[in-house]
Amino acid sequence: MPNVLSNIPVTFRLCMLLICGLCVVGAAYAQGDVYPSKPVHFIVGFPPGGGVDVIARLVADKFTQITGRHAVVENRPGASTGIATRAVGSAKPDGYIVLVNSNSMVANQVTNASAGYNIERELMPVLKAAVQSNIVVAAPDLPVANLKDVIALSRRQDLTYGSPGEGSIPHLAAESLFTALAGTKLRHIPYSGAAPALIAVAGSQVNLACVTAPPAIPLVTGGKLKGIVVTTAKRIAALPNVPTAIEAGFPGVSIETWVGFFLPAGTPSNVSTALSNAVLQALAMADVKEKFVALGFESADTAGAVFQREIAGELKLWADVVQKANLKF
Repeated sequence: MPNVLSNIPVTFRLCMLLICGLCVVGAAYAQGDVYPSKPVHFIVGFPPGGGVDVIARLVADKFTQITGRHAVVENRPGASTGIATRAVGSAKPDGYIVLVNSNSMVANQVTNASAGYNIERELMPVLKAAVQSNIVVAAPDLPVANLKDVIALSRRQDLTYGSPGEGSIPHLAAESLFTALAGTKLRHIPYSGAAPALIAVAGSQVNLACVTAPPAIPLVTGGKLKGIVVTTAKRIAALPNVPTAIEAGFPGVSIETWVGFFLPAGTPSNVSTALSNAVLQALAMADVKEKFVALGFESADTAGAVFQREIAGELKLWADVVQKANLKF
């Protein structure tokens, strides 16, 4: 049988071999480059046990099932979530270090000149995964029934309100509502969390409180506190009789406390998309939805560029509130 290859020029054969070799290398690289190909670390800006931490662990567990790669949750609380935010912002942009944080980091960047990070430059927003409302509640003996009553009373006497802490989202939400929009001023008393703030208002040590809704729900439904207003665009299912700020006469008010997933800026878009899709699959699972309801969260699916625009808008919102309310931190 004649040798067919002998009739083919040597240079052509060399080119063909080179092309075949590149194809093999490319295929091998593509297989090794599938994301994720090793464990992924979820860095949480809060201590274990809180809402953000629970959500991170729920998603991490499902992420492992979905991708076949282990997801490790690491808690790095401190500096108003700044420790975790800085750690991820300076990490290698390969998708294996993920920040799970709330908009506390947005408020911290605005209110803290030494926060040490810039969200828009250093982080890639992947997905806003969960939201919950803030709520204004009143002491049982305060002679008010709604937001209009609170504003009217604040113009006649000094009123105090508690929050989970200076510069927290509920603190800024209250200042936005009362000072920036209503043009009145209530005296802020910061506490070390929602629970002590609610205890203080239930005992009439302060007149009102603004906190995230879940810890306040049993106190309102049990008649120990008056639910005045929620800050989301829609009423929350657990408190259907408490109106929104929009219904109370402040159009356009929609202030959420959210939980989001972020990657270091510069992470390849295919990696970001793969992470977003895996988290969305996790959020769609029935047991995850049930747990969200129990925590007072609602699932969200705001991804990529839309989420990025929302963060830019929120940075501007809080900067305006701080200026109009003349807040000093």
